[in-house]
Amino acid sequence: MSTYQREGSTYAGTRESASDSPALERSRLLQCRALLLGIDGLVTDTARLHAGAWKRTLDAYLRDSGHVHRMSVRPFDPETDFRRFFQGRARLDGLRAFLTSRGIYDPGHPDSPDLLRTLASDEDRFFDEQVRRHGVPVWPDSLDLVAAVRAHALPVAAVSASRHGRRLLEAADLTSRFDAIVDGCDRARLRVPAGPDPALLLEGTRQLRTAPEHSAVIVAAPAWITAARRGGFTLTFGVNREGRTEIAVELYEHGAAHVACSLAELVPRG
Repeated sequence: MSTYQREGSTYAGTRESASDSPALERSRLLQCRALLLGIDGLVTDTARLHAGAWKRTLDAYLRDSGHVHRMSVRPFDPETDFRRFFQGRARLDGLRAFLTSRGIYDPGHPDSPDLLRTLASDEDRFFDEQVRRHGVPVWPDSLDLVAAVRAHALPVAAVSASRHGRRLLEAADLTSRFDAIVDGCDRARLRVPAGPDPALLLEGTRQLRTAPEHSAVIVAAPAWITAARRGGFTLTFGVNREGRTEIAVELYEHGAAHVACSLAELVPRG
């Protein structure tokens, strides 16, 4: 079993072998009254599909937009660029940040809002095409975790900032596995901005009829860890499926109590 452990004010730089910590975190999880589990990257492996859709969208734009500076037209990296600019962020915010990093976005230009909407629409179309063609990839360890904690009488809410969240669970025939589902489509009703927001997590606890101080949150994006802290959730877990030290450090720095390399590490035993 491999996890990253926090050591005082520093961080372990290598993956630790078996220790008491995973067992302790499983115990802490079962002391809660509910679990809120991020959909993106934990239940569904849609990050890979989104990264591919953004690459297709942005490579075409960079190639055809007339920018000649080599840094401007360098192809979109589906790993580093996606994580840096898009994962755990509102899509338009991520798109704006990416284009700004290439020096080709002018917020004062009258065509800039239309450009963002057009590119976002293209990514949406390419993403839907991938889902129709290949289906929705699901992480098996997420289903093991949900089944195990529900067997211990902990209700589970699936949470996503994406408006695709519920639809993806429906496409994967997973809605019955959860006691509540909150996604980006709830934003208008809750009057919250796009992207990870404490209100989405709090809506999950409301639907589960519990409170944040009695609920655990397990997510993959640092922005969600921050949202959980702002929402008053005292037990937050980060998941670093890539097993990269810098990702673990970032999750800890945003407030994760523990960072696991897979959800299998958090599945209650017995």
